[in-house]
Amino acid sequence: MSTTSRPTVPPHPRHVRLAERIVEAAVAGGWPAGARIIEQELARVLAVSRTPVRAALRLLMRHGVVRARPNRGHVLVRPGAELAGFRLPAQASAEAMLHDSLIRDRLAGRIGPEIAQAALARRYRTGLTVMQRALARLEEEGLVAREGWRWSFAPSLDTEQSRRASYELRLMLEPPSLLVPGFRADPAMLDRLVDEHAALTSRPDIVREDPARVFDLDARFHETLAAWSGNLFVLSVVRQQNTLRRLLELGSYADRARVVVWCREHMAILSAIAADDPAMASRLMHRHLMHAAEAAEHPPPIPRPAARPRVRRRKE
Repeated sequence: MSTTSRPTVPPHPRHVRLAERIVEAAVAGGWPAGARIIEQELARVLAVSRTPVRAALRLLMRHGVVRARPNRGHVLVRPGAELAGFRLPAQASAEAMLHDSLIRDRLAGRIGPEIAQAALARRYRTGLTVMQRALARLEEEGLVAREGWRWSFAPSLDTEQSRRASYELRLMLEPPSLLVPGFRADPAMLDRLVDEHAALTSRPDIVREDPARVFDLDARFHETLAAWSGNLFVLSVVRQQNTLRRLLELGSYADRARVVVWCREHMAILSAIAADDPAMASRLMHRHLMHAAEAAEHPPPIPRPAARPRVRRRKE
């Protein structure tokens, strides 16, 4: 008697990203093999509930990164030092492709700032469940907000004038914030940022890096340094600018060479901070923002999606 195998259901993208964040924590923390992984502690550190943490750990179990032990929860199979650059196999799903199409079409002006869920499902010829999950991922990334059955995209730096004004503001604010007397770097966080940037630049598969994760590292670098200034107003402005540029920059990470450049520029700034040389750190930050402003003047073109094949209906 033959049995029909059930199709493998791809993991939810949120659980994939969470699993990789757990691995990144193991790498940054230098966890040894056999280190106990506590769900509640992970949920607190990653700012999520325990349910998605469990799903992420099950995913890591399938790939041999963690192991479940009776009455002990989960433990790390390999030391964190051996997991640098670990990535789960890419899974192209209808939801992921729809997520990318929504970003691309919004940047190109093919869909407006406010969108109805049902109308979007019709436009993209997909089911409501897939559309809801794609929109939920955009919401998780801070790109859309839900208002009943309608969704609105977050404001974006989508004009040349607004992008120029944003960089002018950041140039006035971020380099000088490294020179204030109250600036205090956290050594552990500084080391972690250096490790994360080094891992990103050393991976040969950087062209397939999740744009949301790349942007998160970029934004976290600038917000962390703003927080070290000890001035809450500086941090507030930097966060606001990151929110405004998120949608645009998620769609512009096709220039992977530029990603490597700004990673190395970030690392040079962190090295100057570690060497207790705020003047050098400030100069490097100014240079980094100038380079970013120049790159923003010539963003990569937004590709149009391939034309959908027309389906002919058969006559009865």
